[in-house]
Amino acid sequence: MNFFITNREIIKQNGKETIRENGREHAGDNLRFGTYDLIKKEFNLFPEPANLPETLYDNLNIKKTVNLKGSALFFKTLYDELSKPGKPLKAGEIEKGDVLFFIHGFNTDLQGVRDDFARLHKKYVENPDSTVKHIMIFTWPGRSPLIPLHYFDDKKDAIRSGEALARGFEKVTAFFKEFFLKDRNPLCNRNIHLMAHSMGNRVLKHVLLELDKKGIAKPELFSEIISIAADIEYTIFEKGEAYHSLIDLGKRVHVYYHNNDRVLDISAFTKNFTNRLGKHGRKSIDPTLEDVFDVNATKTKDDPEYNFKTDAFNHWYYYSSKQVVNDIINVFKGGRTKLG
Repeated sequence: MNFFITNREIIKQNGKETIRENGREHAGDNLRFGTYDLIKKEFNLFPEPANLPETLYDNLNIKKTVNLKGSALFFKTLYDELSKPGKPLKAGEIEKGDVLFFIHGFNTDLQGVRDDFARLHKKYVENPDSTVKHIMIFTWPGRSPLIPLHYFDDKKDAIRSGEALARGFEKVTAFFKEFFLKDRNPLCNRNIHLMAHSMGNRVLKHVLLELDKKGIAKPELFSEIISIAADIEYTIFEKGEAYHSLIDLGKRVHVYYHNNDRVLDISAFTKNFTNRLGKHGRKSIDPTLEDVFDVNATKTKDDPEYNFKTDAFNHWYYYSSKQVVNDIINVFKGGRTKLG
């Protein structure tokens, strides 16, 4: 089962709620939750709670899912899915059950999100060496015209979307307190990994800033955190900057960068004049961040199946390069990167 969280605009078509397709809206404050059907390519929105605050997660373990809405339905559905026993393994098989939570980047409309689900499933779920079974995407407003002149609109939306997603982290914290600490439900013993691509790192930056602003402790939600092709300043991990506390959200952080990332080159000279984390890695290495690792993907190659657009720009290697995909899968399993 695959999941999504979104702050895109919700509209009604033929009396049914759906997500606006073209991304021609500003980022909203309200989060909506649901599941995604890979076969039908459909987003199934969970209904919003009408009266009760959706942060009431007490006794959620004995409530029927048909009576739940919003984030309560989302968390209960996810927990039930992750708690299912795995199938008997054959010799050499790896048990699957983990979640990959992906934050997409700039220039991504709703069709682009469908493409992300398909690509991530192919590369990280179908791969027999991977422990990932479920894909979850946070999708924020974005468009995908042939000539992307809306960089600053998406940049502003990334900031507002990070603030909205921070409220999702608040909901997770409340759920954990009610469901696990108070009601003492057993842990599912699965891992959730986080991957932020390109401008998705700006979304993540503003999650952290919003949590700090509100004085909310950062929960360790994730096992492995991957920052890849990050369209964010390369000083972001320094003391006083947002990513200095990113490690609080997980066990390890890996920063994948490519010196020949042409997308970051283009935006550096036309839209964003700071040196980018996804092109250079961290500006300086802080020895106190011993569980943060830089991974130089410059020498990796894209797979032959990908066209000139992908191969020439060196920006989508989280799916276009088998070398990088295999390295990330190894990291997800607790191993060390094998790249430079």
